[in-house]
Amino acid sequence: MTYEKALTAWVTGALLVACSVTDIGGTDGVGAPARDAGTTTQGGPACGAPGDKSLAPADPEAYPKCACEKGGAARCVPVAGMPQALRDQLSACQEGGGACVPDDLVKSGGVPATCQSSFGEGRCMSVCLPQVADNADLLDRGKGNACDAGQRCVPCTDPTKGTPTGVCDLGKAAKEACEADGGVTAAPSAPLACPYVGPPLVDVSKLPSCGDGARCVDAKLVPANVAPQLAKCETGLCAPEKTIAAGGMFLPKTCRSVRNAEGRCSSVSLPAVAAQKDILPVDGCDASERCVPCFAPGDGKPTGACATVPCDAPKEPAVAFPECCKKGTTNRGKCVPGATIPASMKERLDDRDCKEPGDLCVPSALVSVGFVPPKCTASGAILGNYKGVCLSDCLDFGFFGGIAINQGTCPEFERCAPCERNGQPTGLPGCEVSK
Repeated sequence: MTYEKALTAWVTGALLVACSVTDIGGTDGVGAPARDAGTTTQGGPACGAPGDKSLAPADPEAYPKCACEKGGAARCVPVAGMPQALRDQLSACQEGGGACVPDDLVKSGGVPATCQSSFGEGRCMSVCLPQVADNADLLDRGKGNACDAGQRCVPCTDPTKGTPTGVCDLGKAAKEACEADGGVTAAPSAPLACPYVGPPLVDVSKLPSCGDGARCVDAKLVPANVAPQLAKCETGLCAPEKTIAAGGMFLPKTCRSVRNAEGRCSSVSLPAVAAQKDILPVDGCDASERCVPCFAPGDGKPTGACATVPCDAPKEPAVAFPECCKKGTTNRGKCVPGATIPASMKERLDDRDCKEPGDLCVPSALVSVGFVPPKCTASGAILGNYKGVCLSDCLDFGFFGGIAINQGTCPEFERCAPCERNGQPTGLPGCEVSK
C-alpha cells in the first residue's frame, strides 16, 4: 500500500492567458515605435528617446495573402523597417520573404480594437499570431463577441501575475506612451489573490472533458514540473476543473483522511490519487475527489496535498501509523487500518503488536512510497534454485512458506519469496515488476 508522494502546486499561469510581456506583451505593433533607443523598466519607450521607426497604416490589398495555421486573414508584409519585437511574434510567409501580418494590424497600423475580456479590458488580437493561436481555446471574443471570428480578446493585464501583457500599448507612439504615464512606468496591478474566490477566470466548458471534474488542456501550456503528475488525454493533459477556473489559486477543502489525519480534497483525475481512490476516504469531498492526508502516515513526510497554493499549509502535526513487528532492537512494521489494505494482501498479514481494532501489521518497506522489493535468488530442498523478491519476514508466508522459503541473497530479517511456484505466479508484492 502506498500513499501520495506529492501533489505539486498546479501552476496555471500559462493556462490562462500565456500572452505575457515576453510573448505579445511589450511588442511593437505595425505602426508602433521600435524600441531601440532606451526603454522604461516596463520595456516601453523611454521619455526623451529619439523618434522610432513605425509602419504606417496600409491597405491590406496592397500585399499578397499568406496562410495562417489557425485561420484569420493575413498579408505577407516586407520585414524591412518592421520592428524586430513584432517580427519575433509573427510567422514567416510560406510563400517566401516577409512576415505574415494579420489584416487588421496592417490596416490599423498596429492599433487593435478594444474589447472586454473575462479578465478586464483587452484588445482584439488575431489568431494568426502564434501566441494567440496557442491559447485560442482558452480565450474568447470578448463581451458581446466584440472581436471578429478570427480574433480573441487578450486582456491588458495578466491576471496571474498582475503585470501588463502589452497588447494595450500596441500602436502607441513613443511620445504618447510617455505622456500617458508621466514618464514613469505605472506600477503593475495586484497579483491574483490566494485563494481566488471570484468568478471563474477560465470558462472550463470550452475545454474537452477528460473525466468527472477534469478537463483536457494543451500539454504545451502545462509547466514541465507538473506535467508528469497529470494523466494524458486525447488533446493533451487532464487537469482538475476547479484549479483551472481559479487560475491555480484554488484552495482545496479540508477533510479528515486515514487515521483521522488532516487532509485536503484532491481530484481523482490525478493518477496518484486515482491509484488510491479505493483506500482514501471521501469525507465531505466531491464524488470526483478523495481526502489525501497532509503527511504520509507511513513515514510522516509531507504529501504536498496541503500546500498546493501559497496560502495553504498543514495546521495539525503528522499522524503516523504505530509501529509493530519488532525484530532485534528495531520495529519493522506499521499498524495500518485493515480497511485501507488490498484484500489480496490481508491473508499474509496479522495483527501482531497492533492495539487498534482492525489494524494489521504491514512491513514498513511496503508502506513506503514507491517501494519495489529487490530481486533475489535462493535455493532449498523443496523449491530448488529459484528467483524471487526480498520481503520482510513480518509477513505471514504460511506453513509451506515457513519451511520452503529461505533467506537466499536477501538481507537479515527478509526472505527470498518466489514469484512462481509450479509454474504459476504467487502474486506476492513486487513480483509483477521482477520479471
